[in-house]
Amino acid sequence: MESGKTGTALKRVEIRSSPDRAAPPGIAPWKFFAGLMIHIAVPAYLLLLVVALVVHVLEHGTTDGLFPLLPQISLYFITLYTAVTAVGTGVAAVMGLLGRARRSRQLAILGKDPAIQSTQALSHAAGLLGAMKGDPAIESALHAIADAAWHHDDERYQQVARDLDKAADTYASAYASARGEQRQEVSRLAADTLRHFSQKLDDLTHDTGTAATRNAQTMAGYIASKYGDDPNVVR
Repeated sequence: MESGKTGTALKRVEIRSSPDRAAPPGIAPWKFFAGLMIHIAVPAYLLLLVVALVVHVLEHGTTDGLFPLLPQISLYFITLYTAVTAVGTGVAAVMGLLGRARRSRQLAILGKDPAIQSTQALSHAAGLLGAMKGDPAIESALHAIADAAWHHDDERYQQVARDLDKAADTYASAYASARGEQRQEVSRLAADTLRHFSQKLDDLTHDTGTAATRNAQTMAGYIASKYGDDPNVVR
């Protein structure tokens, strides 16, 4: 039962800690534009013929003489439409490349963000430690760590996440290589270490709550001194 709870908690850590995944790539802009131009080519040509017919009738009062002009009109349309399609497709391709470059820069910036790195470290550690199941002490500590309120924008939590990731990597490697009593010793050491992390997170949660309470008290005092008992009086 405890193992099931820990597995659920670890999944919750990985989901909560992982940065937003990039959306699956859609149709390339140049492909979209080229496809659009191909699909509307015939309607555009028919529209041109209708316009040419209306203009010719307005100028001459009859359709006589229009049909001999159709090959020339068609040639103009094909030439102009092909040029517009080629230029538009090229511009769309360039814009697509610029967009991908911008997204790559944004992802690179996010990868350097300490809060993002902290969430990644926690997620990685949770995955490594999840392989060391079977020890109730480890599972209990993992459950407590998974349920902790992580504030990844806080440098103290970032440091804990980095240290946890390093410890998880060390213990997971040792656990995979050890056998028999050696594994039991690795599990004992890992459980002790995780209890230290769990206690540290409890202390950080208490400190964070205390600081938040002080901020609330300060705000309450400021509002009371500024507005007093009469909400219509501003001092």
